[in-house]
Amino acid sequence: MNNTLSAVVEGARPPTDQNLVTSKQYLCLAVGNETYAIGIDMVREILEVCSMTPLPLTPDFVRGVMNLRGAVVPVIDLKARFGAEPAVIGRRSSVVIVETDHQDADGALVVGVLVDGVSEVLEIANHDIEMVPALGTRIPREFLQGMAKAKGTILSILDADRILAREEMATLIASHVSH
Repeated sequence: MNNTLSAVVEGARPPTDQNLVTSKQYLCLAVGNETYAIGIDMVREILEVCSMTPLPLTPDFVRGVMNLRGAVVPVIDLKARFGAEPAVIGRRSSVVIVETDHQDADGALVVGVLVDGVSEVLEIANHDIEMVPALGTRIPREFLQGMAKAKGTILSILDADRILAREEMATLIASHVSH
């Protein structure tokens, strides 16, 4: 991992009881021409894109699996998951290792999320987050937790638990296989 990315994650402070109530830290992700945010509490680490083993009979958003210190981790192309063409890997592309909050018999889901880049960690006050509007989002509305006013712009906050829901992913992969 390069020094800039290390500083982004290492610079994130662990939440305290006080700022849990009033604000939360978010990692900014570039996906295509858009910037999204994901709660830093779900991010385990940020990696440079390494070799992935493609999986047969999977939809375009499943880029394959990677070896993460002996563990096999699936890698999801976030751009393709949003319904766009698969991402073209560039020099700023990264794999963000995310652990979802969703617990089931298999435990928490750990997934690599391929993005076009990561930029910074922002602290966003809870009162600056609003509900997702009924119209005007570039991705499915259910993939968003809210919209935040940050740094003079509106930032879409991703609902990683929803985007990476184990059951929905399994259904999408099964329907792809049957075609």
